[in-house]
Amino acid sequence: MKYIPRVLPLLLLLAACQTRQKPAETTATPAAPGTIDSALYAPDVAPLTDSIKMFPTASSLYYRRGLALFNTQPALALADLEKATSLNPRIADFPAAAGEAAINNSLYPKAIGYFRQALHISPNDYYLKYRLALALIENKQYTSADSAITELARDEHSRDKAGYLRARVAEEQKDTAMAIQYLTEAILAAGKNPQFDAVMELGDLLSAQHNPKAISYYKQAAQLDPTSGDPMMAAGDFYQAQKNYAAAVEAYKQCILTDAEYTNAYFALGDIARLQGQWKQGVTYYSMAARTHPTSADAYFLRGACEEKLGNSAAAKEDYRKALSFKKSFPEAQAALDRLHG
Repeated sequence: MKYIPRVLPLLLLLAACQTRQKPAETTATPAAPGTIDSALYAPDVAPLTDSIKMFPTASSLYYRRGLALFNTQPALALADLEKATSLNPRIADFPAAAGEAAINNSLYPKAIGYFRQALHISPNDYYLKYRLALALIENKQYTSADSAITELARDEHSRDKAGYLRARVAEEQKDTAMAIQYLTEAILAAGKNPQFDAVMELGDLLSAQHNPKAISYYKQAAQLDPTSGDPMMAAGDFYQAQKNYAAAVEAYKQCILTDAEYTNAYFALGDIARLQGQWKQGVTYYSMAARTHPTSADAYFLRGACEEKLGNSAAAKEDYRKALSFKKSFPEAQAALDRLHG
């Protein structure tokens, strides 16, 4: 589920099944002074910065600038959204957005406080309850989170969200079987509109168990977000692990049709081509990997290996040199180059 209702789409970032590895902190990591100046005077932000200088107590200006900075400057965004909340604490969107920014900075206790503040203003907002429960889970306050989840489960409009969150808790507690059960039930409860990330997560959990049901969820995820190459990339990886190379190739190609810049799909196709001794195809796929990721030492090294198999020593040498130019410590590339120099 993307967020926030009633506000600009710049906050549509944080999904319920997203896993964060950073430990909770008490303050956001500050940006360097030069970075702050450049961020506040970026073309889409500078007019708001100038307006704030003229109207330093206008809460809406801090709010709008916080949204504009949300993706690129999380610490600055949080500071602005906190300022908006302090100037006008009666508008629920302000602490709600500050809560999202706090999560974006891995400041979960702070996020909990802001979501509770927003819920005090808007007590029937089920999505705020959902985000509060997620923040509690991130902060490992499982008992409090369970109470919030139970409340969500009572409302038919948020029952699927409760399932996602229960699955998240189960994963945190290493109970994969229950996580799969909760996600399956939640996705069914959501009908035609389950969360993309929840469907992908269920696919991944099933894939880790070598369960072919994973594929149906990856396909469902691909329908939910036709612009994402992730589902078919994951499907290809599942097929490849099962040594079903024909199906893997088809899935990777579908990934590329969705996102022509998906570098890992080209690598995967190249790897299958090498495995099957199809060196010309390997050259083609690794060339595409290099095109989409021009500084990838691996792309040049693997293309060089295919060129060497084809007897194209000059092309292979050039690729090995390129690989070494992007990765100075690359023993395999150096050994291959030395071998050709013989």
